[in-house]
Amino acid sequence: MSRPPNVRPVSPEEERAFFDDVYRRFLGLPDHALAVNRAIMAADLRDPSKSIFERRRLYEGVLKRLEAENLAGRRVLDYGCGPGEWGVLMATEGAYATLLDLSPAAIELGLRRARASGVEGRVSGVARDASDLSCFEDEAFDLIFASAALHHTLKYPNALAELTRVLKPGGKLLLAETFGNNPILNAARRLRAGIAREAVEQGEGIILNDADIGLLRTRFRRVEVEPLNLLAMAKRLLRGRFTKGWARGTLRALEAADAALLKAFPSLGRYCGEAIVEAQK
Repeated sequence: MSRPPNVRPVSPEEERAFFDDVYRRFLGLPDHALAVNRAIMAADLRDPSKSIFERRRLYEGVLKRLEAENLAGRRVLDYGCGPGEWGVLMATEGAYATLLDLSPAAIELGLRRARASGVEGRVSGVARDASDLSCFEDEAFDLIFASAALHHTLKYPNALAELTRVLKPGGKLLLAETFGNNPILNAARRLRAGIAREAVEQGEGIILNDADIGLLRTRFRRVEVEPLNLLAMAKRLLRGRFTKGWARGTLRALEAADAALLKAFPSLGRYCGEAIVEAQK
């Protein structure tokens, strides 16, 4: 994974401490605020007052792909699970889900979310560095899902080898990721991060790009990329304003322009700001 020259290397210990602090803030929420399933997720994606609305096209695409997987009885890994919504959601659809994150607070939050969602018996959690997944047997999982996580872990030695080791032959890796091939967008990201004084541990300076897709191709027999949001990445300028009709109208216009541009010039897809990646071992 390439790293911009001005981004300070971050140790696993620093990253763990940062995300522990982030996820501990959610532990005081009541159970009803933590419960998740497909209906709740879909409703949140349609709600412009929710922060997740900004990434609704990305996550709606993920929901469609997960629905096609027929998850009942399958063993899935929510890789870099963060607050655990996706692993728990998959468990509500019949999967046996394991939550994996560097942060123990994230695992605590995810397990509490599982209890609140009524799937405690189908969810387990492990706080561990992704470069060492020796707690899992070879070919332990049918599906590995990661939301904005792989760009955090590829910088650690052996992480990709461990990820592929624990996935069954024929199994799938499904990623919802930011995409970092666009130099103009990357400069805007750095500017916004600087203005917002984002911590380097947040990892915003490291974004999945074509080089990383090439790396995946060396490990998986099939890798497909669905790029999303070219001009519509301007949605970040509208953050916090989506409850306003004009902001939603602007976003719809940008998305319509993207649809026309990407249909006419598919090669522009590599410059989009987000992507769904599906890889099969």
